[in-house]
Amino acid sequence: MTSLDTRLFGFLACLWGGLLIYFYHSTRIRDYLDIGFHHFIMIGGIGMLILGAYSLINPKSKSNKTENLKSCCHDHGDHDDEQHSHDHNDCHDHGDHCHHDHDEGHGPFITIFLTLTPLILAMTHTQDKLSNGGMAKKGLYEKPALTSANLPPFTRQDLEKNVPKNEHGEFQLRMISAYYAAGDLEIQDIFEGLPVELEGRIAPEKINNASGNRLRIFRSIITCCAADLQIVGVSLEFPEEANRPQVEDWVKASGTLTFETVEDDVLPLLKIREVIPAEEPYSEFRRRQ
Repeated sequence: MTSLDTRLFGFLACLWGGLLIYFYHSTRIRDYLDIGFHHFIMIGGIGMLILGAYSLINPKSKSNKTENLKSCCHDHGDHDDEQHSHDHNDCHDHGDHCHHDHDEGHGPFITIFLTLTPLILAMTHTQDKLSNGGMAKKGLYEKPALTSANLPPFTRQDLEKNVPKNEHGEFQLRMISAYYAAGDLEIQDIFEGLPVELEGRIAPEKINNASGNRLRIFRSIITCCAADLQIVGVSLEFPEEANRPQVEDWVKASGTLTFETVEDDVLPLLKIREVIPAEEPYSEFRRRQ
């Protein structure tokens, strides 16, 4: 590796480090990674900057390639020792030119080009969110799975004790609790007819919505990053005179939680009393618990 190669490597490392720090300080990181892991991005960016700066300041002064050009070891074949004054097993100097084949890569500039091109395209064209089709693949319209029979018992007293209420006396229920209640008959009995408030983002409804009076509210749940993202949602049924939020709005939806059977699947349904705009949190992700 020549000193130029080393400096170009340092430049590339600094660029990557700068991008990691940019993602840490901007709001874009919240769409890809749980907030508990954000500090690792900053640490990685600082490390890349240090490595890149060192490579820029202290490049290799003399390359192995230059040494190989000046000194080549090769076989001259069998000759009469009296006709030659040098040892065939020794390496000798060719000066600044060598007509033998030395393996070379495709060059540092091609490497940087192949690295930066997809990176720049991804940075400038990625929308930092899933399309509706992408959310559907992550579970937006899937039925709740049946919960394990080994879960501890849950009673109305537990609900009253552990779940806060809003000013209207409605339980501020977590989306995942309302969603998975449809997979547990005992929890259904407790939640049926319960006044609740759900907070989340609005999406179109594609299930049992022939009348067009429904939307869906959802939250994204992750373990660490967007790669393991799962989306859980609850259908919202609006009365005819109710104002409806726009798709992508972040809202608090209040009403009565009930359950309906659609094609033999039990699904949660919130019959809307009121929907109000809400302040979007720094990260909409909820940790999987």
